[in-house]
Amino acid sequence: MLEVRRLRLLREVAARGTLAAAAEALNYTPSAVSQQLTVLERETGVALLERAGRRVRLTDAGTRLVEHAEVVLANLERAEADLARGTGAVRGTVRLGAFPTAARGLVPRAAARLRAAHPDLRVVLHELEPHESLPAVRLGELDLAITHRYDLLPRRREPGVSSTALLDDPMSVALPPGHPAAGAAVRLSDLRTDRWIAGHPDTSCYAIVLRACALAGYSPEIDYHSNDFSVVLALVEAGLGVTLVPDLALRHVHTTAVLRPVAEAPLSRQLRIAVRRGSAERPAVAATVEALRVTAATLRTEGAASRSP
Repeated sequence: MLEVRRLRLLREVAARGTLAAAAEALNYTPSAVSQQLTVLERETGVALLERAGRRVRLTDAGTRLVEHAEVVLANLERAEADLARGTGAVRGTVRLGAFPTAARGLVPRAAARLRAAHPDLRVVLHELEPHESLPAVRLGELDLAITHRYDLLPRRREPGVSSTALLDDPMSVALPPGHPAAGAAVRLSDLRTDRWIAGHPDTSCYAIVLRACALAGYSPEIDYHSNDFSVVLALVEAGLGVTLVPDLALRHVHTTAVLRPVAEAPLSRQLRIAVRRGSAERPAVAATVEALRVTAATLRTEGAASRSP
């Protein structure tokens, strides 16, 4: 019978790309990882890894075995969660990942609610973009993460991780004061000659600007990059460009930028909660998810009230 420890090692190597990285993450030596995977290959009778320069990658058989490993590890998570739930105690430490806008606009109120309801539960926040937090959840470095999904971009799926919707976050066009295109709604096609401001190129905040403009028929000229929307709005206010801004980034922020909906089609992103498969019923995880949901519902109500005439 295959040993779970070796299956976890194979999954770690596949996710991290090198024996050394997997060894460091699990407090093994690279030689120990290599020996254990050699044993696993001998047990299965097939090659599971192959060299790709300085990295390693899964063979077809290795890929299939990691898929089975994800199921096994999720069932173990589910068993541990069931036992923990039986104690009825919400305590310990929960490691939460969140991208900056959610870390500022959503997490503080949820964490305060958790502290009041469960004083023995400690929340540790890690500020990470979704492309960083999702693998961290899968590999056990985080217990859950708040991520986002833009409606115009392909969906990213992380093996071993499940996610559920938390909050719809509409997006607006942000224009410098006095911009000639600032009507009741703004056509992105009317901004083809403007300079744009976007997130860093490896983030979805950058990709959404490219995609939205591409659908409007052009490739935007981007002069400034920042994932901090307070910086982005300051650049817009100074007349240095236009951008797209989610509603959550505008909470508790005073700006002189002109904010208008997109005329071609409403744009939005969806905030989601991601957890390791099988872990959702852990008392600490379940309590954190509930606090985030209650906080998101409050934000939704406040947002609807602010938009009412």
